[in-house]
Amino acid sequence: MRKASGLIADLAGKLQLVDGNCDEHGPASVLVRREKASWHCPACLERTIADERRGLVLREHTAALMASAAIPARYVGQRFVASTADQKAVRVQVKAFRDFIVEQPRWAALVLAGECGTGKTLLACEFVESMVKNLGMSARYLTAKGMISEIQATYGREGRSEETEIARLASYDVLVIDEIDAKPDTANANLLLNEIVNRRYSDGKPVVVITNQKFSDLGQYVGDRVYSRLHENSFVCAHTWADARRAA
Repeated sequence: MRKASGLIADLAGKLQLVDGNCDEHGPASVLVRREKASWHCPACLERTIADERRGLVLREHTAALMASAAIPARYVGQRFVASTADQKAVRVQVKAFRDFIVEQPRWAALVLAGECGTGKTLLACEFVESMVKNLGMSARYLTAKGMISEIQATYGREGRSEETEIARLASYDVLVIDEIDAKPDTANANLLLNEIVNRRYSDGKPVVVITNQKFSDLGQYVGDRVYSRLHENSFVCAHTWADARRAA
């Protein structure tokens, strides 16, 4: 008991009551260490701590959303540099798409079409990263082939099903389907792509699709029903410039 009393007395000897006044919260008395006897507003300190906690939660939430988005590592933190008139026009179109789906959550299709090496995936990934980090929206990037494989991998596996995977892919605020023209050309793959696009269409969830084909030719690769959906609230970006990788 004497030992505890001694500790309390020792602690009391290191503390000092300091008075002060906050322009926002008024006067207050606070206990501070004698060696650091500077006054602080307890209400301001409480708000700062709360803000830091909220910031930590937000950072953790954003990190979880970024992990779920599955953006390829090479594109994280990278920017699509628009140096020509055509590239700047594409940037304007992407911003118009962004404003359209942010103003009111609804179906829309951003179509990035052009040859390899024209920055389609880079631009899509930059867009996804900005939606996650700036707006806290959920998103997922994957190729059409990878999407089909994810769903088909559930066949015969306990606890997972085709329906749960389709529902998961339909639930993201934004879904990016890269290489949509290179999906397997099978009845099952066509059915799954149609179901995902139709589910998102019905639920008012936008998509970003990337293709090496001209938009006018895309129907023969994705089917009439998907192609028709992609025309409604459509924002088409034609990447008409040369392959940057070959020019490098």
